[in-house]
Amino acid sequence: MSAGLVVLYAGAGPSDVFVLDFDGVVVDSEPEITASAFEAAALHWPDLFSDSVLDVGNRKAQLREAMRTVRPVLVRGFESMVMLRMLLRDPRCPATRDAILNRWSEELPRSLSYWGESADELTQIFEAVRNDWMNSRTESWMALQVPYDGVTSALAATPFPVFIASSKAAHRVSALSSAVLGLELPPDSPRLFASLLPPEEKKAEALRIIARQQVCASPATRLHFVDDRLDTLLAVRQVPELAARWNLYLADWGYNTAEERAAAAREPGIRLLQLQDFNGMLAPPPRAS
Repeated sequence: MSAGLVVLYAGAGPSDVFVLDFDGVVVDSEPEITASAFEAAALHWPDLFSDSVLDVGNRKAQLREAMRTVRPVLVRGFESMVMLRMLLRDPRCPATRDAILNRWSEELPRSLSYWGESADELTQIFEAVRNDWMNSRTESWMALQVPYDGVTSALAATPFPVFIASSKAAHRVSALSSAVLGLELPPDSPRLFASLLPPEEKKAEALRIIARQQVCASPATRLHFVDDRLDTLLAVRQVPELAARWNLYLADWGYNTAEERAAAAREPGIRLLQLQDFNGMLAPPPRAS
């Protein structure tokens, strides 16, 4: 029996149950998202994203850095293509970065309309590029997904049940769990809740389902939900039955801004969690002497 994601307790049940977001909590997937955005953008907008354009003034490296800065507001993969095009003219422009970080819900539809693009078409292009890369150049694709420090060993050693609740597609979470984390998590695993979009709504629904499972039945069992999106945690906290049962944590090592971390620290019912403390929470409890 694999440790971590498939541990089941007999008898009285576990003292703790964890539900973890995947991207931004378990694995840093930003390098892959950005690399896929470059490939998809070059395919869809070849004149804008040709090598001759990107090689000028180290622009590609500047774009990579800018994409990491704006990653906290990205929800769906295709949005990275839009961000990349917005940043193309001047990757270091503070106004563009601020517009993405602070007004993304307005900037995304505005940009799509101005360019005559559709979210559905860009989604098809982006997902096709990712799937082709994952299937035909698997090793290089996997290499862009980096587990956060200590998380792999913490998950492998934890005695507690762990669920994954992610906006990522199930087949990608499954493949990455096996290749990057060394944990078997089939796409149809009852411990995997995937493609949760919009996350504010669907993750709350997943937590409601998980809380009703036998592994969480004891009132003494502590339930923990760790995510790197403050909006998701705030949405969960607004549901009384979830707020009463779940301990909520914002992963400060994930895709969030300094302003969001400061806001989380002020929010009742949400704890700002550091990576070292997260790994410690997953550790087996000390044995009684």
